[in-house]
Order: sequence, then structure tokens, then C-alpha cells
Amino acid sequence: MSLDKKWTPAAVAAAVFAVFYCFSPPARFLQWDDSKTLLVDPMWRGLSWDNLKWMWASRHYGPWQPLSWFSWAIDYKLWGPNPEAFRRTNIALHSITAALFFLACRRLLPRAKNIPFGAAGAALFFALHPLRVESVLWITERRDVLSGFFAVLSIYLWLEDRRRISALAFLGAVLSKGTALAVLPFIFAVEMSVRRQDLRKTVASLLPHAVIGLFAACKNLGSLSGGDLHGLNLGVADRLLVALSGSWFYLSKTFLPFNLSPYYALSLNGNGIRLESYPGAFLALLVTALCFHRKVRAWAVPVWFSYLIALAPVSGLFQNGRQAAADRYSYLACLPFAVLFGLALERLELRRPRTAVAVLTGISFFLATATVVQAQYWRDDITLWTRAVGITPNAYLPNSNLSVALLVAGRGEAAIPYLEASIRLESRDAEARVNLASILAAKGDNAAAIRLFGEAVSLRPNDASFASARYNLGILLIREGRKSDGLAHVREAVRLDPSLARRLRR
Repeated sequence: MSLDKKWTPAAVAAAVFAVFYCFSPPARFLQWDDSKTLLVDPMWRGLSWDNLKWMWASRHYGPWQPLSWFSWAIDYKLWGPNPEAFRRTNIALHSITAALFFLACRRLLPRAKNIPFGAAGAALFFALHPLRVESVLWITERRDVLSGFFAVLSIYLWLEDRRRISALAFLGAVLSKGTALAVLPFIFAVEMSVRRQDLRKTVASLLPHAVIGLFAACKNLGSLSGGDLHGLNLGVADRLLVALSGSWFYLSKTFLPFNLSPYYALSLNGNGIRLESYPGAFLALLVTALCFHRKVRAWAVPVWFSYLIALAPVSGLFQNGRQAAADRYSYLACLPFAVLFGLALERLELRRPRTAVAVLTGISFFLATATVVQAQYWRDDITLWTRAVGITPNAYLPNSNLSVALLVAGRGEAAIPYLEASIRLESRDAEARVNLASILAAKGDNAAAIRLFGEAVSLRPNDASFASARYNLGILLIREGRKSDGLAHVREAVRLDPSLARRLRR
């Protein structure tokens, strides 16, 4: 195949994929992680030796990702703190990744070298799927699209028998996101099930990749802090249950992409996982068993198990927060399903070409429309978390984040029901109590404000960041005629934060 014939369709495909994200709302840095990741610490905003050392060592609000920090630094040098430019880079990386995936599928699918219909279908299924929206439009998730680019490049180079360069590309993937280890199970599955290579030969040829993967895993262990799992004791059985339920979740959302949300809460109680997780775990086990049926195991086993292994680093086995799943975790792990879709299209096209074209057109239109719709939820924090609360009204984080977004926008009255929900769903949320107390005090409801301020300072009795709340509690108590109690709180607030003494002099 000539260079022009190989790359021209891929370039056209990349341009087409990028077009659909042009319908996205204007970009902005979100309060959700963007502010903490990119707006607080200035150490990534440069290319000096000190900046580079920080990038290499940092696990600031995320996994080990030195190359992602470097890419943000280049964006910052070129465009300044322009969220639209940062997002354009994400879109470009995703589009190029989809084009590389198209080329990889041309090598992988039986008929795709001559008739790339199945490869085009696989690339469309991957690139236009609404599960990709979170990774592409959320600026913080540069690590997803950058690691995805290098990972798919590594797979493509392997299929081209350029294995040393493939290992270098894999190094780029894990330097972009320390958990991007999906290349290993994918290549192994291809070698064993498609190319029918000898096991020993395959393992030996993958040794450089394995060494790189082991290095990345060791570097990334420090970032798996457990997230916000305070008060929960997730044992091995609980983690396995979450992992199995999550594997069914991504499979179901791949083929039925409805009710996508930025946050899917774990079904938790004080003793572990609730019964809601059991059906998904059971269905995942059922799929696993069905994969060994003699009529499908030739393709089902490599697809399913490469997916499970690729998903493992971001699954419940290494639970890192209270989320049950996240759309972004599907970015690389669900590549086998796209290949499977392309293979099915290829076989259909061989028997019924017109039907195959109609199926591809219909599914592409549906996915593109769903992606454009899903993109609208990433307009701003209020829109994003309103969507999340609509899907999971009894999840703490969406209610908390929506209340904060409304407060930042100056819409305190609108934030009240979400602050109340946050307190109801998370008894330790002192911040929500302070925010709600401030709103109620401004409305003249001093009794409720005193109660909430009191609960907040009881939760954080020696926390200097809550000294202002204690001070406000004291002032309200004095106004209500409880002078001695109020003065005690004011004195304690000044002890915790001496700068509050200036208020007393006014």
C-alpha cells in the first residue's frame, strides 16, 4: 500500500472526527479539578529545569503524568491561560488517535487492507461515541487523550512490526498517564488470537513493554491514595464486586449510551457495598462464562479478557474515591469493543453490502448526535452538575458541587436545596453547613444559622480554616442575647486565626 493510499483516508477521518466537537459549547476551566489541577499551582507553567523536575515528581491532583504536564506547559507558552486553546489540543489529539486506530484496524481486520469498511466502522464507533466526551472536553483529562494517542500509536507500530518504536510509544503513553497500561493486554490478545503466534515468542517480544509497564506501575502506586473513602472499610470482596459491576457498566454503556453522567456514585453503606451492585457483577460473570462457548470463544475470549485486564488499573480493585465508574475510564479499555463492531460490520458487508452501509450510517448518526448532546452538559459547572443531580439525585458529590457552583455564580437562594441535600447525604460536610448558615443568616433566620454554624465548628473544632465560621457563630449568639457564649466563640476564633482580630477593631 502506498503512503498516500494509507494516510489520506486517515487524515480525512481525523478531520471528520474533529468536526463533531466543533459543536461543543465554549470551553472554560471548571471548578471540578481544572481549578485545582491547573489554576492553583503555577509550577507546571514553564519549561525551566525546576518546572521539568516538578513535572517528573508531581502527583498533584492525579496520577503520575509528567508528559501531560509538559503538554499543558507548551499550551500555556503558546496561548496563555486560554481554556479554548487547551481544549483544541485535546480535540486534535483525540482525532489523530482515531485516525491511528483506523490504520491499526486496517492491519487487524481480515478484509480491511483492500476494503477498509470495517476499519472505518471501528474508528467511527470509537471516535464518535459519547463515552469519549468526558475525556475530550474536560481539560483536566488531557492525560486521557495524550496517553490514548501514544497507546494507539504503540499498537499500530506493533502491527507494522516496528517493535522498538512501539515500545517508545508505549513509554509515551505511561508518561502521559501512569495507569495507561492497556497496550500490553491488547497486543498480547492480537498476537495469540489473530496472528496465532507462539506463547513464548510473544512473551519474549513483549518484554520491553512489560518492563516499561512495571516501571509505570511502581511510579503510580503512590498516587493511589484511596481518595475519599473515609469511614469505609472496603475489603477484597467489596473491591472485586465493584470491579465486576464496573466491567458490566462500561459494556452496557458502550452499546446503550444513555443517561451518561460526570459522576456515578458507589452504592455504599457503613459495612461495604449495597445490593445495587450485585446485578452488574452477576451479569459480568455471566458474560465471562458465555465467552467460553465453543461458537464464540475464538473472538470473545481475547476481546473480553483484554478489556478486563485493560480496565483493571482504574477498576474497583484499586478503588480511588467514591465513584463506581467514570466515562473517562472507558477511553482505552473499550477499544476491543470497537474492533468487534468493525469485525461484525465487515462480515455483514461481505454478505449484504447495502445493509452494512445502512447500519453504519444509522449508528454513526446516532453516536454523533448523542456526542453533540452530551457535549452540551460540559458548558459550565452548573450545567454539568445539574445533569449529574438529575441522574443520581441521592449522590452526595453532585449535590455538593452544584451547590458550590451556584454559590460561586452568586445564586445563593438556588443553592439552598442542594446544600441541604449535601448535609443529609454526608453528615461530615462542615463546608455545606457553613455555606447554608451564611445564606440563612443573611435572610434573618438566626436560629437555623446558629445551629448550622455550631454543627460545623463541632465537626472542625481546631481547624483554622473554620475560624471565620466560629467568629460568625459568636456574633450571632451575641445578637441573640447569649453574650457569654458568643464571646467565648469569638475569642476562640481569634486564637485560631489572629487576623480576625481586625474585625473586632472596626
